[in-house]
Amino acid sequence: MPNSDPMQTISERLVTLGSALRWSPRRTEIMRDLKALMATVDSPRLDALRAQHADRIRKAHADSRYKYLDVVFYTWLKLLLAGELHLNEGPPRRILDIGTAAGHFPFVCQFFGHQVVGIDIENPVYEGIAACLGVQRTIVRVEPRTPLPDLGGRFDLITACNLTFNEKRTPHVPRLRWSPAEWQFFLDDLVANHLRYPGMLYLQLNKELHGRLLGFDRLAYDREVLAMAARNGAVVSRRHGTIKMSFASRREIR
Repeated sequence: MPNSDPMQTISERLVTLGSALRWSPRRTEIMRDLKALMATVDSPRLDALRAQHADRIRKAHADSRYKYLDVVFYTWLKLLLAGELHLNEGPPRRILDIGTAAGHFPFVCQFFGHQVVGIDIENPVYEGIAACLGVQRTIVRVEPRTPLPDLGGRFDLITACNLTFNEKRTPHVPRLRWSPAEWQFFLDDLVANHLRYPGMLYLQLNKELHGRLLGFDRLAYDREVLAMAARNGAVVSRRHGTIKMSFASRREIR
């Protein structure tokens, strides 16, 4: 997979990304949609934002928040996800994107005619990028064992990708993450109070540190969360850390 490069302009990235992609039956279609999306970006505003943070970008870790300034790369990734979820076809849907970051997924979904609510915590860099994309972020912090607020109705699809809201803010102690019971509360709240039926939940976990082996960090997806999702009828990828749960009607997460 190509790497991101937040320092290149949109026109430069379209060239380098296009040349790095392998041929596939959908490559032409995706590149067409990607170019159409990039034509709607406020490029001068994005260039100014990139210049404002140029020193920090050069010094930052590759996985820092500044990576999202590469709007070509992250829009391309979300186009792939939209295709996987069949959002590039069919009727308009109402979508909730939890942990929306800079809003690349709502950006793509809006392009295909869907209505999207993207929620996340306050972050000036993300807010600046979202403004360049014409995306509105809704400020909501996801907390363990706390229901989400009313977000204006129910949703046909609820997504949460590369999520970090399950990291507990615990200073001066090792990083802690949600327990299975806290995950169960979160998922049950989504199904009971925010999902429309028939509807779908789609989650993409981040790998977590599970100790060290032979001097290297051992990273893995949360097996307990994946197992709980599988018990509840989800299609689970243990290789990619994805969870796809479809609901024809209300049922409790167990």
